[in-house]
Amino acid sequence: MTIFNRTPLVNNTQYSNYSDAELISLLQTGDELAFSIIYIRYWEKLYYSAVKKLRDEAEAQECVQEIFYALWKNKEHFQLRENLENYLAVAVKFQVIQRIAKSKRRNLVEQALTRDAEEQADASGSHWSQYDLEILQARLSKVIDTLPKKCKLVFKMSRDEHYTNKKIAEELEISEKAVEKHITHALKLLRTDLGTKGFIMLLANQCLWASY
Repeated sequence: MTIFNRTPLVNNTQYSNYSDAELISLLQTGDELAFSIIYIRYWEKLYYSAVKKLRDEAEAQECVQEIFYALWKNKEHFQLRENLENYLAVAVKFQVIQRIAKSKRRNLVEQALTRDAEEQADASGSHWSQYDLEILQARLSKVIDTLPKKCKLVFKMSRDEHYTNKKIAEELEISEKAVEKHITHALKLLRTDLGTKGFIMLLANQCLWASY
């Protein structure tokens, strides 16, 4: 997110001496330097707080960036009703809770899909061999190549880069609903082409995504 694109009217040292309340007042007018001072003042502390709980440096960084992005995006309507440091600390806690909950849900889904795939394989008296997985991967590649250009890009950003729908929307300058629509369309085509069993095995075997 690049927002620092104007030459400040006053020097950095002067702004560094401003209180949080003064910086917020300037921020509400769209002052980018005020935002940069807030960012520099609190980013490291928030980052270490997030990484301590998430145990993932990249996700902790994304977590803090989300908070500051929201602060900048809503700057005109932002009202500081408490200590800024406390406000940001609470924002980190909410972000961490949401991310941990999402991770747990994803793990439960993956476990359930894996069990379903194993049960289907047992019921049919056969298991997926390396040859089966290679065929499935080839079919996956073929289906992905048939997707419309924008749909294919959104799908690959979601599955390969592990971008959130919000981040994809920001990168491509489209709505989150449009992102969801593209992903749903892609998954529907995959399930139709691969069949239920193949689709479950695709989700259960994350290595199949490695080449895309």
